[in-house]
Amino acid sequence: MSLRTSLRNKVRHNVALAGRNYFRIGGRARWWLEPASVRALGAFLRERDKSVDLFVLGAGSNVLFDDATIRKVFVCLQAPAFAKICVRGRRVTVGAGVRIGRLISVLSKFDLGGHEFLAGIPGTIGGALVMNAGARRCQDDPRTYREMRDVVVSVDTLDRSGRFCTLRREEIDFGYRQTSLAPMIVTGATLALRPARRRRVTREIGRILGWRFVHQDWLFPSAGSFFKNPPGDAAARLIDGCGLKGLAVGAAQVSPRHANFIINTGHARFTDVTKLVEIIQERVYNHFRVRLEPEVMIVRAT
Repeated sequence: MSLRTSLRNKVRHNVALAGRNYFRIGGRARWWLEPASVRALGAFLRERDKSVDLFVLGAGSNVLFDDATIRKVFVCLQAPAFAKICVRGRRVTVGAGVRIGRLISVLSKFDLGGHEFLAGIPGTIGGALVMNAGARRCQDDPRTYREMRDVVVSVDTLDRSGRFCTLRREEIDFGYRQTSLAPMIVTGATLALRPARRRRVTREIGRILGWRFVHQDWLFPSAGSFFKNPPGDAAARLIDGCGLKGLAVGAAQVSPRHANFIINTGHARFTDVTKLVEIIQERVYNHFRVRLEPEVMIVRAT
């Protein structure tokens, strides 16, 4: 890439990806940048080669990478500038690189609620905002479903040309597992919570985590729920209804515990997972006439 020396020297080359995502699968990132600040990231974006695609990587909790070298500039926001949390009254300012688990841990020290639905969701706040992450607080009650749009006040972003902008919630289009933030780089956000006794909040978070531990499969590397839930139904129910629990391709397997988890039982390859995904989609469509759409972002080398 054609950059001035001060920026070019900050870009690493051929960085291994397998250790940087929850699936533990992947080849290499051709270019890798860990900016020290929003200003440094903006400078890079203004001068970068626009013909090379960007990929913003948080914790790698919701991605599946090709085993080959991926010719993109990977931007990883893990510097301290993107990991700040500031609580003022009911408002929380949080950096995009903050892990969701860490945010919940910090908030547990305050009498604030409304964030309990995030318990057990892996990844960073930046990723949660871009995909409008959500969950039910009570699995048997759909009325308890909450998502990021329910707590967002504003989101700080950079566009792909390095221009900074703070977007109010009403300026963002939120959908199921998607938002209009996708083309931008989220650098931080302000969230609005509600007063709540910390003991009750802590107890609620513990109950949610307990349910996830019993019903979901975190014994093996995976990206969590692989498919989006179709309207009015659950992907896990459809997959289980086709008798696919335990089905394996290579070392990739449909979890015997949770049908919407694809797990890496050993040294699974990218092609193992994608082949298994194709089988699941075909079987579910043939049986239920429902086309399952991946929630996990599949990143190919070409």
